[in-house]
Amino acid sequence: MHRGIGLAFLVLGIVACGSQPGAPLAPGEPGAPPPPAADAVGGEAAFVTACAACHSSRDGFDLAFFGFPDSTIIRRAVFHVDSATARDIAAHVRALAPAGAARGSRIFQPQGIVLVGDVDFASRLFGSDAWPVGMTTAELRSIDPLGVALAVPFPRWSVEFDNVDWLPDSPLPFGVLDANGGAARRALGAYYAAPSLNTLLAAVGALRGADRGPANPGAPCTRDEGEGPLADDAACFEVRRWTASFAAQHMLRVGAMDGLHPMLHDTWWDVGNAARLSTRFQGGVENGTLNWASWMMLGWVFEPGNHASVYTGNALLDQGLPRHATFVALRSQVARAPGSPAAYADAANAARFAPAHWTFDATRFAYDHLLERLAAGERPAPGEPLDEARAAVQRAFLQAAFKVTAAQRAELEARKDAILAALE
Repeated sequence: MHRGIGLAFLVLGIVACGSQPGAPLAPGEPGAPPPPAADAVGGEAAFVTACAACHSSRDGFDLAFFGFPDSTIIRRAVFHVDSATARDIAAHVRALAPAGAARGSRIFQPQGIVLVGDVDFASRLFGSDAWPVGMTTAELRSIDPLGVALAVPFPRWSVEFDNVDWLPDSPLPFGVLDANGGAARRALGAYYAAPSLNTLLAAVGALRGADRGPANPGAPCTRDEGEGPLADDAACFEVRRWTASFAAQHMLRVGAMDGLHPMLHDTWWDVGNAARLSTRFQGGVENGTLNWASWMMLGWVFEPGNHASVYTGNALLDQGLPRHATFVALRSQVARAPGSPAAYADAANAARFAPAHWTFDATRFAYDHLLERLAAGERPAPGEPLDEARAAVQRAFLQAAFKVTAAQRAELEARKDAILAALE
């Protein structure tokens, strides 16, 4: 069902007061025959035909999982089918697995709560509003982001009059389904015929390839030479929400609430990136920066070492959450692969994101972590990666220098020089 129609009250007809002589009895009047029983089997077929284009579950699993009541299902369904068929669809959903989460819950939200703000986040995580003095790489790496309560609200499943939710407002366009010889359409069919992690990954891969493939003229997420605005920012956002909800529903079915595969979690970060690019170049999808922060953080907590921390951090800064942003940069840093130049960029990001009273300790941690990597023989590859690393080390110092005392600046400069010497 296309849920983006909104919370309109349906006027099903104007009924005159009282019955005319000889007129059939209205349902519910004394002596009137009971309404026909709903047909769950017919409702399943109707759901596939009329609703599955937006509900990527294809069978209504999401409506059952989140306990949507019959009244809501019927109200939404009658935008697409008659009222009798809408009741059949509700009966079909009722016959599925029992509800697994409250309708308004934010799935995957760490600890199931949304904190009141940035200071609350720091105080709960570290015990005070400060980057911990003496924090080690091993200690930071041991902090699982999935268990850290955040002040970033993750999307709810379906919210009318809002787009900070999982359920897209439109079905997949033919330009995505039919790209590459219909690869996405075939892969989705294979998944629905035999759901498994392998068929899921094949379908997600086909969808991601079609939404941004430069050889696909119908791809909404392409950018000229990788720069500038999206081909169609609104369509890109919707396609990526469809793919994100498709991946999430498989995880809900199998109970994989702590992660399943990096590609699946990347689909969520992709939604945030679509919101970011739309906000930056095209005026922004609705709730652009909130969608940017929510979806990127949702992807990040599952895979903290996979993406450039500057993008997620900038969204958090926009939401007034610099402590969150600093944590993202440094927790990403310790998760980077050996020799990754991204670990150096994370240092510069942490120095920029950190509140003034966090800056010295956060930047010192970042520099010490880089020195550990270098001592272990981890170096970015010669050429551009090494040049990027050197530039990031310098940038971190420049970002921190104006926020710290003279003595702290001298200490950071000594560490900066030691890193640059080791990179020669």
